[in-house]
Parts: sequence; C-alpha cells; structure tokens
Amino acid sequence: MIDCVRARRQRRARRGPAARRLDADIAGATLLAAGALVFSVFIALATSGCGVAPPQAAMNQLGNRVEAGRDTSTPAFAHPPSNRDGIHSPYAIAAGAGGIWFTEYSAPRLGLMAPDGAFKQVELDPDGFPERLTVARDGAVWFTDPQSDRIGRIFPDTDKVDYYYLPTPKSGAAGIAAARDGSIWFTEHAANQVAILVPPGAGRPSPGQHGFKEFPLPHGGGPAGIVAAADGSLWFAENSGNRIGRITLAKDAADPKITEYPLPVPHSHPNGVAVGGDGEVYFTELAASRIGRITPLGKISELVLPVNGPALDIVATGKGTIWMTVPKAHAICRLRPGTPITAFYLPETAIPAFIAGGADGDLYFTEPTGKLARFTPAGVLTEFKVAD
Repeated sequence: MIDCVRARRQRRARRGPAARRLDADIAGATLLAAGALVFSVFIALATSGCGVAPPQAAMNQLGNRVEAGRDTSTPAFAHPPSNRDGIHSPYAIAAGAGGIWFTEYSAPRLGLMAPDGAFKQVELDPDGFPERLTVARDGAVWFTDPQSDRIGRIFPDTDKVDYYYLPTPKSGAAGIAAARDGSIWFTEHAANQVAILVPPGAGRPSPGQHGFKEFPLPHGGGPAGIVAAADGSLWFAENSGNRIGRITLAKDAADPKITEYPLPVPHSHPNGVAVGGDGEVYFTELAASRIGRITPLGKISELVLPVNGPALDIVATGKGTIWMTVPKAHAICRLRPGTPITAFYLPETAIPAFIAGGADGDLYFTEPTGKLARFTPAGVLTEFKVAD
C-alpha cells in the first residue's frame, strides 16, 4: 500500500494544480490516506453496509440524538499559513501546550493552530509522509512516517526535525503514543509488531545510535492505534486480528509481556483506542456502528452508537468522558460514565475525522476538506479554514 501511495504522489506531481486540488478534494471526502491501516478506514467508510451486528445481549439502548449548535462568528485570522500548492487536507491530530498539531494527507508537512487561532506549517522531508502523531510531556511532537520507514520528532520552539530510521524496512509505522517515562511507543502495522524508541538525551543514544526495540505480536494482527495508560501499560488495537492487545513491562525486565484479547464479534476491525478515567479502555470498530470497552482484567463489552456509521477516532477527556467521531453520519458522539451515548449531529458539510482534547477543555477535530474544527462540551461547533 505504501508503494501505491508513493506512485499516487508521483502521478499527482506531474498533473496541473487544478487537477491536484481535485484529487485532494476527492481523497479528503472519502478519507482515503496513506498506509494499509488507513486504507481499511476508507473501506469501512465507503461501504454502505456497516458490518456484522453485535448479538442482542451485547446491545445497549440507543442514546440521545441532538443537533449541534454552530458558531457563525469565526474570526478571520491575520496570519494564515503560506501554502505553495493551495492544497490542505488535515488528517491526524494531537494537542499540546502550544496548540493543536495535525498532519496533512496532501503534503509532507505538519500544521499547528496556536491558541490565538494563528496557523503555521512545518515543512518536512519531501520524501516523507507523516501519518499519526503525539505530543510528549516535554512538548516535542512525534510522528510516524510509514513511507520512509522512520519516526520523526519536532521541537516546537525551533521547528527542528530529527528522524529515526526503523530497524525493520516497510514495517508500516502507524499509531504512536508518548509514555510518561519519556519513551515513545508505536505500532508497525505491516510488520505485525509494537516498538519502543527511547529518545536521545543525557546518557542515552544519539540519533544515529538510537534505542529502538521491536516486539513481534504472538498472532500478528496488524496493530493500529496505541495509547499509554496511567499505570505504565500500553494498549493497542489489532485491526486485522480482531483483538485488543496490552503490553506491560516489569521493572528490569528485558522484554514486555503481551496479552491479547479477542473481540466477541468477528471482523470488527478495531482501530482507535483511548483510556478512560476509570482505567477502562475504549476502542472504535470500523466495521459497525458501535464501540468497544475492555476492563483492565480483559472483560469486553460493546456499545451501539445512536447513529448510522462506524466511529473512526476516539479520545478521553476530563471526568472520564469519551468522545468519538463518526464521519459517515457527520456526527460527534459523547459517552459519560453511567449515561447513554449522546450523538451531536453536525452540518452535512462537516466531516469529522481524527479528534483530540485541547488544553482549554474543548474538542478539536480535523476535516479532510481543509478545515479544523473546535467543538465545545456543550455542543457548539466552530470551523477554521487551514488556509484561505
């Protein structure tokens, strides 16, 4: 799939600007992006059927459905980003102290929306293709680059970019998470591995001798999203293996313990993962209109969404609230402890993709049509054009 993406880039480069913009619009509207993992997302969203329904015993009552409010007074910012080709398709997203970071489907660059609403861009190596990203506790932004078999790091104060090349070629680096101890964990979708990178620092290897270590999964499974829990464990979704995995690393242990939990419904295609305030892990399923929940002891339950379409991404915010994006339904869903799921319907022009919780308590999500959006817990939507 990565080779297909590279060929698609080369073909697009040979076409005129208008044709390239049309390509980006089409790609954005369908959420087609780089990597085998993201291709499975496209398949899930483009398929009219939503997959196998869960058993009746596993269903919860459908929750509330409300219309989202809309902020019609979006300010015109004084400093829009410069853009050589005029194409913007925001993709993955992460929140940091300096604002909201996002990758772009259409170009090798990262974008940042500062708290005052100003945008800036960080141009990357033109041979790369950033996919997912995370912000570490020291403020550094890390991202996966499956096209060039590497992990990248940006220092926001200088925009300096470092690259760390992976030991396994064509491993398909996908999801990425920053652990509390400063280590960076990520999934290798094509190689069926989960890996750790210990960043360089005092007493640590330099970028040329970095501290990578890869751990093959016992049963394969195409790992996708990954998240770090407060207890130091890592949870990840096995997209093709239909499992949720957990990694625990005992003190002074050479290798971590990997535990896998099969999902009760076949072919669910788990993707995004988030840790709730209760320590339970919530995950999206690309093949149906439901999300899953797994306890630290491995007990799995499933919750049906009150909308027609699969949830793509998921995030946990304060007080244990879980938020999900449902692009096909143009909706944001909210799950609070002890309450049914509430769906907020957005305007039909809004296509929520990846989502993050901001430092201000609001939600931010990308739209592949060239916008970022802010969504308040009360259900008010504000959209921002990434470029004029």
